[in-house]
Amino acid sequence: MEHKNVFGLVGPSCKGQARKIWNALLKKEGIDGFFDFYRAKNSYDLVTRLSEMFLLERRGYLLDESLQESAAELMDMLTAEAKHAGRIDTVKNERGVLIGYFLDKADPEAILKVWMT
Repeated sequence: MEHKNVFGLVGPSCKGQARKIWNALLKKEGIDGFFDFYRAKNSYDLVTRLSEMFLLERRGYLLDESLQESAAELMDMLTAEAKHAGRIDTVKNERGVLIGYFLDKADPEAILKVWMT
Protein backbone atom coordinates (compact mmCIF):
# COMPACT_ATOMS: atom_id res chain seq x y z
CA MET A 1 0.00 0.00 0.00
CA GLU A 2 1.41 3.37 -1.01
CA HIS A 3 0.99 6.26 1.41
CA LYS A 4 0.47 9.90 0.51
CA ASN A 5 2.76 11.22 3.28
CA VAL A 6 6.08 9.61 4.19
CA PHE A 7 8.12 10.64 7.23
CA GLY A 8 11.17 9.21 8.89
CA LEU A 9 14.00 9.18 11.34
CA VAL A 10 17.46 9.64 9.82
CA GLY A 11 20.47 8.45 11.78
CA PRO A 12 22.83 5.58 12.51
CA SER A 13 20.21 3.60 14.48
CA CYS A 14 16.55 3.58 15.43
CA LYS A 15 15.03 2.81 18.79
CA GLY A 16 12.53 0.00 18.40
CA GLN A 17 9.47 1.93 19.51
CA ALA A 18 9.96 5.04 17.34
CA ARG A 19 8.22 3.63 14.27
CA LYS A 20 5.36 2.17 16.31
CA ILE A 21 4.76 5.45 18.16
CA TRP A 22 4.80 7.58 15.01
CA ASN A 23 2.71 5.22 12.90
CA ALA A 24 0.12 4.99 15.71
CA LEU A 25 -0.01 8.80 15.84
CA LEU A 26 -0.52 9.07 12.07
CA LYS A 27 -3.35 6.55 12.28
CA LYS A 28 -4.93 8.33 15.27
CA GLU A 29 -4.82 11.66 13.43
CA GLY A 30 -6.32 10.11 10.28
CA ILE A 31 -3.28 10.95 8.16
CA ASP A 32 -2.56 8.76 5.17
CA GLY A 33 1.08 8.32 6.02
CA PHE A 34 3.92 6.12 7.13
CA PHE A 35 6.97 6.68 9.36
CA ASP A 36 10.14 4.66 8.82
CA PHE A 37 13.86 4.62 9.64
CA TYR A 38 16.48 5.70 7.09
CA ARG A 39 20.05 4.81 8.00
CA ALA A 40 22.68 7.54 7.76
CA LYS A 41 26.00 7.16 9.54
CA ASN A 42 27.71 10.31 8.28
CA SER A 43 27.33 13.51 6.25
CA TYR A 44 27.68 11.64 2.95
CA ASP A 45 24.78 9.35 3.85
CA LEU A 46 22.79 12.39 4.99
CA VAL A 47 23.09 14.02 1.56
CA THR A 48 21.68 10.85 0.01
CA ARG A 49 18.74 10.77 2.44
CA LEU A 50 17.93 14.43 1.82
CA SER A 51 18.05 13.83 -1.94
CA GLU A 52 15.51 11.06 -1.46
CA MET A 53 13.13 13.62 0.01
CA PHE A 54 12.86 15.14 -3.47
CA LEU A 55 12.92 11.96 -5.50
CA LEU A 56 10.46 10.06 -3.33
CA GLU A 57 8.48 13.08 -2.14
CA ARG A 58 9.03 12.42 1.55
CA ARG A 59 7.36 15.02 3.74
CA GLY A 60 9.53 15.22 6.85
CA TYR A 61 12.48 13.81 8.73
CA LEU A 62 13.68 13.77 12.31
CA LEU A 63 17.46 13.81 12.61
CA ASP A 64 19.74 11.97 14.99
CA GLU A 65 21.80 14.36 17.12
CA SER A 66 25.02 13.25 15.37
CA LEU A 67 23.78 14.72 12.05
CA GLN A 68 22.10 17.91 13.22
CA GLU A 69 24.94 20.40 12.70
CA SER A 70 25.94 19.16 9.24
CA ALA A 71 22.28 19.01 8.16
CA ALA A 72 21.79 22.71 8.92
CA GLU A 73 24.31 23.56 6.20
CA LEU A 74 22.29 21.60 3.62
CA MET A 75 18.94 23.34 4.12
CA ASP A 76 17.38 25.87 1.76
CA MET A 77 15.95 27.75 4.74
CA LEU A 78 16.39 27.71 8.51
CA THR A 79 13.95 28.92 11.16
CA ALA A 80 15.18 31.55 13.61
CA GLU A 81 15.44 28.86 16.31
CA ALA A 82 17.58 26.67 14.05
CA LYS A 83 19.88 29.58 13.17
CA HIS A 84 20.29 30.41 16.85
CA ALA A 85 20.99 26.77 17.83
CA GLY A 86 23.33 26.19 14.88
CA ARG A 87 21.68 22.86 14.18
CA ILE A 88 18.39 21.29 13.15
CA ASP A 89 16.49 18.32 14.48
CA THR A 90 13.55 18.38 12.04
CA VAL A 91 13.35 18.78 8.26
CA LYS A 92 10.25 19.67 6.30
CA ASN A 93 10.04 19.25 2.53
CA GLU A 94 7.76 22.07 1.44
CA ARG A 95 7.22 21.56 -2.30
CA GLY A 96 10.93 20.95 -2.92
CA VAL A 97 12.26 23.50 -0.43
CA LEU A 98 14.00 21.94 2.57
CA ILE A 99 13.30 23.87 5.76
CA GLY A 100 15.34 23.12 8.85
CA TYR A 101 13.77 23.45 12.30
CA PHE A 102 15.17 23.16 15.79
CA LEU A 103 12.16 22.04 17.84
CA ASP A 104 14.26 20.95 20.83
CA LYS A 105 12.58 17.64 21.72
CA ALA A 106 9.04 18.81 20.97
CA ASP A 107 6.31 16.24 21.39
CA PRO A 108 5.32 14.23 18.31
CA GLU A 109 1.99 16.07 17.90
CA ALA A 110 3.81 19.43 17.61
CA ILE A 111 6.29 18.01 15.10
CA LEU A 112 3.49 16.48 13.04
CA LYS A 113 1.74 19.85 12.99
CA VAL A 114 4.90 21.46 11.55
CA TRP A 115 5.12 18.80 8.86
CA MET A 116 1.45 19.02 7.89
CA THR A 117 1.04 22.84 7.71
